[in-house]
Amino acid sequence: MKRWWSMVGKEWRGTWTLLAVATAATVAFDIWLGIKTATWSLMHMGEGLAVGLSFIPFAGVGIATVVAGYFAMRGEWQSHTSMRTLSYPLSGTAVLTSKLAVILFNLVLVTLVAAAGVWFVASRTPGFRMMMTSDPTFMAWVRSREFLTSGIWVTISGILGIAFMVAVGMFSFVIGTLVPRISGLIAVAVHVLVWYLCFAFGPHAMYVASFLPNPVIVGFDNALDLVRRIEVPLLPLWPTLAVTAVLLLVAGRILGSEVDA
Repeated sequence: MKRWWSMVGKEWRGTWTLLAVATAATVAFDIWLGIKTATWSLMHMGEGLAVGLSFIPFAGVGIATVVAGYFAMRGEWQSHTSMRTLSYPLSGTAVLTSKLAVILFNLVLVTLVAAAGVWFVASRTPGFRMMMTSDPTFMAWVRSREFLTSGIWVTISGILGIAFMVAVGMFSFVIGTLVPRISGLIAVAVHVLVWYLCFAFGPHAMYVASFLPNPVIVGFDNALDLVRRIEVPLLPLWPTLAVTAVLLLVAGRILGSEVDA
């Protein structure tokens, strides 16, 4: 375990600068929106402009999530440090999980900062602030225990979703290394194929998962002045966890075989 943490430290030292820049840029952007929202709220149809713009960092996180796993592995090969990394007394899967842990921490931190920025901008927008505080159903839900548990499970699901997408990128790159001459083309094809299989067989996997104990997201709706409880089970949770583990194990085995060769 000590060697694994040493590898995590190595990965962290190579990414903390980029993390600091991304976090600072997100904070600065949300502060600017928070300052401008009072002015924009006076404009015609400008009430939700600042709130809408505050979601832009999520698009950046989404793009980074899709490509981070691939480029993290590609960086090792471009800098010619791949064999030194793989020669560490760790399995290929352990090397991948150490990289995954650092990437996951960075992306989740930026996502949390972006979410806090949306809340900050919305709270400074008069119309949204009034809408949130004057809706008794919304305020009762925020103060309820279901809101806390649902928030925890949504956070866990989001982290798992990010881990899955990063694992897909790592897996696609590792498969591409089997054919060095067209590794990029193979990686793109594998990436697309994995997503196709997920969409094609995802409903079947969620049907199987419906028989397992699944956490539930609880919400409330007051349509037509009738407050109604809404429960949504997180059926993709277990299939996503299983597929992520399989991708990391298979890619780790392939990396281990390359070191042996």
